Amino acid sequence: MNNVINIKEKVKFNPEFMPIILYMSKKTKVPLICLEKGQEIPPHPSALGIFYCIEGEGTFIRENEEIDIKPGMMIIAEDGVERGIKSKGRLVMFAVHI
Repeated sequence: MNNVINIKEKVKFNPEFMPIILYMSKKTKVPLICLEKGQEIPPHPSALGIFYCIEGEGTFIRENEEIDIKPGMMIIAEDGVERGIKSKGRLVMFAVHI
């Protein structure tokens, strides 16, 4: 199995958001999140998630808090915490769900 991933080669935008799964095991999932301007992932609870912004800007919603997302930022959402994302332009992030 090849665990070296060129993220830039995986970036793909769709009319409707569809995560691109970069890696999955029994305990871990790594989705690539590519959102066009105005697309969003509605707030939802999930397992521990670590989110890293590669490019673009948006808003990360964690519980009732809104956090401006910019490249280089990492946001952690604890297990069971509601989280969502709204894009302000093309936004590329990846997450690690544990």
